[in-house]
Amino acid sequence: MIRKYKNNPIIKPGDIKNENDELEVFGVFNPGATKYKDKIILLLRVALKPREENGWIKVLIADKESNYKLKILKWKKRKSLRVESNDIRFIDINDQRYLSSLSVFYLAWSNDGLNFSFSEKPVFQPADDFEVFGIEDPRITKINDNYFITYTAVSENGFCAALASTKDFISFDRIGIIFPPENKDVVLFPKKINKKYYALHRPTNSFIGKPSIWISESENLIHWGNHRILLTPLRKKWERMKIGAGPEPILTEQGWLVLYHSCGDNEVYSMNAILLDRNLPDKIIGRTDQPLLVPEFKYEKAGVVQNVVFSNGWVSFGNKILIYYGAADKYVALAEASIYSLISLIKRY
Repeated sequence: MIRKYKNNPIIKPGDIKNENDELEVFGVFNPGATKYKDKIILLLRVALKPREENGWIKVLIADKESNYKLKILKWKKRKSLRVESNDIRFIDINDQRYLSSLSVFYLAWSNDGLNFSFSEKPVFQPADDFEVFGIEDPRITKINDNYFITYTAVSENGFCAALASTKDFISFDRIGIIFPPENKDVVLFPKKINKKYYALHRPTNSFIGKPSIWISESENLIHWGNHRILLTPLRKKWERMKIGAGPEPILTEQGWLVLYHSCGDNEVYSMNAILLDRNLPDKIIGRTDQPLLVPEFKYEKAGVVQNVVFSNGWVSFGNKILIYYGAADKYVALAEASIYSLISLIKRY
């Protein structure tokens, strides 16, 4: 039903040009995807980190004092320096948490969906106080003549959901924060439904409950309301921890097809799907009862974070869907399926 490309991963850290010798490309993953002028466009999340140096601890930030240029902070290792790092993704230094890498967006384009060319520099990078620790996980939705990009903005004040737009993937307009901390995995529906815009998003539950997918409405894409919960994690081994929305929903004859990620036992990530009513997008009419994509191969199991498949970009190409996904938070991989085959795997309510 779903076929992974035999030559995965299709994009690796070494494919990304980096002119700063003090930095290394830590990973390239979780791309947003769309079509633009007969080409497949990917906005790649590229994670950068300072190169290691004996006797020093380093982190990368977007410096407020220099108009958000990337800056390496350094601490000499000594007994008085309080350092804790229980997770490869972050480090605590003197009671201040930093990310171990900072993400920017590079552009990739392709005629066939397999072989990509890449921008020589980031096309979108941190530019305000909400993005000091980076920008992550872009999702692209075309509405009329605009391509809207939702992404996660990270700073010392937490992570929140931001919105930007472009017409050409050369210049971008920042619209601003649309969901405050802590919220992420925001994706827009590609058209109005009942004269309203709709978005899926994932608030973080830190005290009670499990992180779940919510749905909200807007008249202008900026101010959102009528928030309600759409989908909660199943009590199954593949998603009992948390879930979050994937790429933009696709409208089919049967309804809105939505791909979402799940985190289950041992923090293994998989991909699953639901079907929503075409006129009532808060009404679920079907759900997969087994994961569609799971970590199977070395590139999905071993990387920056083990056992992760995570998609926030897919495109229609001919009679099939190309699913671009992050593998182990290090690579971009590709799977393909037909819309019919994906919907056939959904169990109707």
